[in-house]
Amino acid sequence: MRIFESILLIISTIFPFYISTKGYRLNKKLLLVILVIIGGVLILHFIFEGYRWQMIPAYLIILILIWCLYKEKPFFKGAWFRKTISAIAFIMLLLLGWGLPYIFPVFNFPTPTGKYSVGSQYIHLKTVQDEIITSEAGDKRELMIKVWYPATLNNEKTESYLNEGDRVGFALKYGLPSSTFNYLDKIITHTYDSPSVAKGKFPVLIFSHGLYSKASGYYALIEEIVSHGYIVLNINHTYESTGTLFPNGEIKLFNSEYDRKHNNEDMAEMVWNAMQNYNKATKPEEQYTAVHDLILNYYGAEITERWSKDISLVIDELNKWNTATFLAQHLDTTKIGVFGHSQGGAAVCQALLDDERIKAGISLDGMQWGDIIDTVMTKPFALISSEWDSSHPNLNVHAYHNGSSSDFYNAKILNSGHSNFMDIPLMVRLKLINESGDINPLKANEITTKLVIDFFDKYLMDRPYNLLDLHDKYSELEIELIEKNQ
Repeated sequence: MRIFESILLIISTIFPFYISTKGYRLNKKLLLVILVIIGGVLILHFIFEGYRWQMIPAYLIILILIWCLYKEKPFFKGAWFRKTISAIAFIMLLLLGWGLPYIFPVFNFPTPTGKYSVGSQYIHLKTVQDEIITSEAGDKRELMIKVWYPATLNNEKTESYLNEGDRVGFALKYGLPSSTFNYLDKIITHTYDSPSVAKGKFPVLIFSHGLYSKASGYYALIEEIVSHGYIVLNINHTYESTGTLFPNGEIKLFNSEYDRKHNNEDMAEMVWNAMQNYNKATKPEEQYTAVHDLILNYYGAEITERWSKDISLVIDELNKWNTATFLAQHLDTTKIGVFGHSQGGAAVCQALLDDERIKAGISLDGMQWGDIIDTVMTKPFALISSEWDSSHPNLNVHAYHNGSSSDFYNAKILNSGHSNFMDIPLMVRLKLINESGDINPLKANEITTKLVIDFFDKYLMDRPYNLLDLHDKYSELEIELIEKNQ
């Protein structure tokens, strides 16, 4: 909570009671001083911090307070019934006044610790692939790629947090007005708008977001990674993020009709039958049999395959981008890694199987659907999970049943939740809404980014790191290296 906001809330809490006490009297000069101070704080708040809707209850209390002071009247007046009603209304406003700015704060991102500044630009990728999510004949798959890169600055400004596609789609997801997240303009990012790429060639990481999530809602994660010398290509999977903003201003939102059509009653029945058999099983082998077809054929497997193709479509363009865009001569196309969150994490694993150009990958709390259950992993891979509730069946044990012939890390961040890999715990300080764990969001981000950077440093940059040593640095991290298949 910012300084003038805090002062306004303290005034709103204390002065209504003070000017309603029996012995309350102020001389004209002192009254004028108090009015000037309160009005001055309000004006300074609007000038330096700016209006935001979370402060509306506090504004109302302040305006009523100023009126009462000007008229030399108590805040609570009249008979006991009127005072009681006024007190209830005041307490409700006060709770909202303190609660809303706390729950939806103007927050700070962790400062990137790498040696590089961070820049970003967008690339609009038009493909010849048919777009199957829409029913429009001849529609082709189009993707927006947010490119985050090590930058050389020349008086560029930092960009606003989240573009309109992310914001509008996120608001509609929860049935809120599109203006709900205008206050995010007050968030200061560490990403600069369209500076030059820093000198040199950098390894390429492709990032895949979660299903029906803000595609670029991972600033805390990505800014830190880029500051250590990586170019991150943040794919927005069209119609399956909250919203995709295109250069002409068009926003393509999550296609709920397609989702309902394919994630249908048949899928629900498949899940129900599989989990009934899973819960009856008494041996791991029986559990594996119960969920094998589910992992292979559930709707999530379709998305996994489609998003894996999106990743490959991006890789197909790298050589062209490395000669004819702002990225020219800055992409080290011999060092390509992939990482993703949730459904994007599942896509990453599939892409490792599908595309030989990818060297290594990380899934951040992804439930793995698709071919992996019948396949052996052959490339370095890390599964970094949140601490799932005991009622959440760990189907990943069976999805990765066949193991790997390469290094395979299984890591868990204790006391974390599914959203602790995103910015949401910083945006919304209410676990009931943000699905985070008890861990401090900044600590969860620190552990995640350190593990991601060290993993790709090791497997793309050939640096001699022992990732298992990170447990000694972070007690919240459990990590093991799964024995290789011979």
